[in-house]
Amino acid sequence: MASVPVSTDTFKAAMRRFATGVTIVTTRTGETIHGFTVNAFASVTADPPTVLICVNKTARAHPIIAASGSFCVNILGLEQQSLAETFMTAEPHERFSNVTHRAGPSGSPILDGVLAFVDCSVEQEITSGTHTIFIGRVLESGERAGAPLGYYDRAYRDFGIAP
Repeated sequence: MASVPVSTDTFKAAMRRFATGVTIVTTRTGETIHGFTVNAFASVTADPPTVLICVNKTARAHPIIAASGSFCVNILGLEQQSLAETFMTAEPHERFSNVTHRAGPSGSPILDGVLAFVDCSVEQEITSGTHTIFIGRVLESGERAGAPLGYYDRAYRDFGIAP
């Protein structure tokens, strides 16, 4: 049986059925800091602690992550939907204007009050189609009690997970 090519629209419709958490990935090179909302994030291995993010090669953050060799994944709590929207829609120079943060060991911003974070140094870059998969070794992580902000079928969701 011959395989049938999948259309971009069909693929996107199928992927909208995958419930995911919401993160803000941050990075820094020199004095330039950048952050953007991401859900293409996953744990790779616990030993050594490693994660991955997928970034479109045309995204503003792509060359910054590539140049800095670092990123921080800030995992958002249920009450942080407006933060996710800010980092998705605001101009890059405005995204950090009302957000307190500190520099992690990689130099990337760790946002105050997030549900969890993993600060990473890039260990490997893999190109696949329009995206680069950045695999990062975790340098520091942290977490707090709370419920995660979810995303499903183009909308933010409460997964009903009690802290």
